[in-house]
Amino acid sequence: MAVLRDKLWIFGVRAHQDDIYLGKNRAQRNYAWSRITPGEAALMLDVPNMIMVNCDGIPVPFSCDAYGYAESFCRLDKVLWGATGSAGFRVGNEEKFICELARKYPNITGAFMDDFFGKFEHEPNKAELQEKLLREIRTGLGQACRKMELYVVWYASQFKSVDPKLMDYIDGLTIWTWNCSELTKLEEWFQFVETNYPKQKKLLGIYMFDFPTGMPVPLELMEHQCELGLKLIREGRLDGMILEANSVMGVGLPSELWLRKWLDKVKMTEVPD
Repeated sequence: MAVLRDKLWIFGVRAHQDDIYLGKNRAQRNYAWSRITPGEAALMLDVPNMIMVNCDGIPVPFSCDAYGYAESFCRLDKVLWGATGSAGFRVGNEEKFICELARKYPNITGAFMDDFFGKFEHEPNKAELQEKLLREIRTGLGQACRKMELYVVWYASQFKSVDPKLMDYIDGLTIWTWNCSELTKLEEWFQFVETNYPKQKKLLGIYMFDFPTGMPVPLELMEHQCELGLKLIREGRLDGMILEANSVMGVGLPSELWLRKWLDKVKMTEVPD
């Protein structure tokens, strides 16, 4: 048997990435900004797996920053590296860089596409453009020294607008609810994904901070999403949870403090492999 801790991931971005959002309600935080790096977040929450997402193109593939982040993850169990970043941004050589990292670091297990389904959103032939890019990404990952998995961010608001055939290219679906007021629908939305896409692995995205309002996720909704995730993992229906993100940590959010205490209680719960 595995334990819950084995199934937990950090959604990692550069430190200070979300300071502008934290500032929307200044009275709600203790410090001026978050200084927490992805590796520090993994340590603070005792989480063994990392997703490194580029935001505004940073860290740039093959840059000193990118190599430094990869080195800082050397003790983690699994690492997914960004193939598309915020707003679907790409430099174009992401897969080549991931293949290089995989040769050096055995914990590099695949690629992660942030905001992919929003890319080409206003193009009349968006499904064709998305499929072309998916083929390109998979071809690039196919050059790696071992099999690389491909995961994608999928918001509940996009469930009905994505061409199902695109999922044939994807190994893992990460399920997200942008507005925390809609977290009460989370189980219903998960069942939609579970029913329609049984072949893909599934990870549940857990926000600590509600970006639309600039406020911490209320504790009752933190409990709802985390306990639902634990239940689904214990039932063998969910493959893990992603904790979002280092860039809102270390500023005294009640939701982060609640999450730390909850993880301390449940992280060694036995779950299916």
